Amino acid sequence: MQLMSWPLARLGSRFGFFFEPYHRRVLHSALGRFLDRPMDLMVGLIEPDGTERVMPFTQRGTLLYNLEQFERFNSITFRGFSEKYRLRFELNVHSVFYPENEQLCLMPAIYFEMRVSAAPSVRAIEPAGPTPSRVRLFFRVDRPETAITATTQDGARIDLTYRNSLQPRHDATVPPKASENSVEVRERIVSLSSSGECAVDADGKGLSLELPVSEVGSGIKWRLVWGAFCGDNVIEVTEGSSTRSAKFKYHEYWNNLDEMMRDAIDTRDERLALSRRVEKIIEQAPLRNAERHLVNQSFQSFIANTFWCTFASAEKKSGTALRRGEVAATDWFSVWEGSKFRHSTLDVEYNATPFYLSFWPRLLERQFSQWARFAKPHAASGGVYLPHDIGRDLRITGQTYHHDMPVEETANFLLMMQAYVHVTGNRDTITKHADLLHNLASYLLWTDRTGSGFPTEGVANTLVDAGPAAHEGTSQTYLAIKRLAALNASAELLSQVGRDEIAGRCEDAARDGATKVDSASWLGEHYAVCATPRADRSGLDSWDADADTELIQPAEFQGSDAYSIHTANGLLLPMITAQPLLFDSQRLLTDLTSALRETITPYGCSHTSADPDTIWISQNLWRDHVARYLGIHNLAWSPNYWDLQVMSNTHEQSMGYCETYISRNLNFYPRGVTSLGFLWSYPRLVIDRLAAGGARISVEPDRHYSQRWPLLPLADWAAGKIPVCVVDAAGRVTIEGEVDPIIVRGNAAASDVIG
Repeated sequence: MQLMSWPLARLGSRFGFFFEPYHRRVLHSALGRFLDRPMDLMVGLIEPDGTERVMPFTQRGTLLYNLEQFERFNSITFRGFSEKYRLRFELNVHSVFYPENEQLCLMPAIYFEMRVSAAPSVRAIEPAGPTPSRVRLFFRVDRPETAITATTQDGARIDLTYRNSLQPRHDATVPPKASENSVEVRERIVSLSSSGECAVDADGKGLSLELPVSEVGSGIKWRLVWGAFCGDNVIEVTEGSSTRSAKFKYHEYWNNLDEMMRDAIDTRDERLALSRRVEKIIEQAPLRNAERHLVNQSFQSFIANTFWCTFASAEKKSGTALRRGEVAATDWFSVWEGSKFRHSTLDVEYNATPFYLSFWPRLLERQFSQWARFAKPHAASGGVYLPHDIGRDLRITGQTYHHDMPVEETANFLLMMQAYVHVTGNRDTITKHADLLHNLASYLLWTDRTGSGFPTEGVANTLVDAGPAAHEGTSQTYLAIKRLAALNASAELLSQVGRDEIAGRCEDAARDGATKVDSASWLGEHYAVCATPRADRSGLDSWDADADTELIQPAEFQGSDAYSIHTANGLLLPMITAQPLLFDSQRLLTDLTSALRETITPYGCSHTSADPDTIWISQNLWRDHVARYLGIHNLAWSPNYWDLQVMSNTHEQSMGYCETYISRNLNFYPRGVTSLGFLWSYPRLVIDRLAAGGARISVEPDRHYSQRWPLLPLADWAAGKIPVCVVDAAGRVTIEGEVDPIIVRGNAAASDVIG
């Protein structure tokens, strides 16, 4: 693959690298992206004539020839050639990940490997001399305001010490101010070759090692472990008059850098084996290249935004995990909204649901409790609604966004909770939040002030770069359908804890509202963006959501009857948990295909046909997942989405996962992890562990080609059992490694009823 900027990170521990080959540097720190500084990473080989050939992460040396990169789910390999001596040099960087293995994932260490092998020919270039049998490799670092010392005493290693600013900034090249809060950081790079083989470079900031030139795919590797450790508090959580500080959760396992590095080295092979198994099982899925790239890139961008901390009162753990998937009450887990620096933005986490349900549901459950702490009372309804976010930068203080999005964020929360409890079967979550669910439902019921089925209050949503009809209309079809799905979820959840009166009201409102919304919005081949062209701005600030220079002007609702890709946005999570659809599936399909036709651009579909260039990749992916559950198999727009990522991460641009096109600047964003929904929507996996009569799990893949789909939400990660949905060349569907009974829809069941 062509060179492009690429992140590699740790879950919850923030330590990571952002490789920027076109800028010939790496952005790096123990606290991750936007709290990092540019680093010169000089990695490469010395040719027989003394020329230093390097990977594109340093301003020094001569670049290797034909530079490429090859990424996987947890790792990336950079490759280049010495064309003069027919050598191939590879650098592999691996950030281990294994679901529900807390200690493995939290460890703030990343594994490096280098290898040099013979290349029989390099584009028919005449060599300057014979291929050598041995070559010296080097690994050197330079970083501003950092003490760096390399040594071979008591093992070959490089030590780094610096202060890490706690003030996020978009431009890592801008030095932090002396007045900024900062924490002390220690890092260490340890060579796993014996100290006698390594040599310290003249400037004392690097190591070198001579290796034999081996055959491709074999031979000796230079293995290194790079770890970081921050012993100070990094997050502040304020509730009322009380403020608590939290450290990274890895403190529960290791007291200092020495302990952590010893563990990272001792367990290296075991942890790499587990992490590579995750990579291998995902690579079995027959994703298109663009889809695979999106999954790999967006996963790393997502985990790079995660904070997993523990409050100072937390006791040190014994080193064994809690019960499967459990998160301690003293934990804090939140996700930065990329370049916006906001924590646990509800509409972003809504799109990240496929990650949680596939790998680590309890991390979502943890956030339910955190959002609940910042619920906002609403006197008129007697209920509450939920905030857009819960803090910004490294301070959790409640919502920092310019205005509320009450209907949307409340609906997002309810739909996520319903999906969580049906996928996990964990009814305790409903009981724990019963009062909150009651109050959220009360608010959603109140928001339809006209009895039309549409919310008419609290209607501003997250589509801030769309026109007024799609962003704040009082009769948005998208928001109406999401609200009705959330009311249906409220009815089902509340009935399970004996709140029958309000559950009945929610059920009636959802059923009756669906009929009204369908009648008012259906235009023959698509649903209108907005059934009534007017806005309610009472809940908005006088300023546009993200611009401090333009007053919001009175709306002119052109485009109310436009085509929109968001119509069924609120229905995906009910689909994957076998909940009632509320709306006619054929109309939803017709609307979806019509909107796709009218909104497609080179990088994906815009919000509506009236809003060109307002492209959000996660919303395109979400729409595609809905389409597959509705029965469409042959969507082929993922190359468009990947083209935006390539454009956004080559030459002068270096944005990580980029959510939007030119209208907004949502970069290094977590929302793209909705791409993991491919592993749900292609096999059309449906999980309902609370179904009447017992858990009901089913798949219904396309049978027209051979496939292997790992069913990640059904995995027993502790036992290493991951079931796989297999479609053979004859269209037969079987389940390998079945953990739970799975119905293959389209196969005749024992009762002769189609499953």
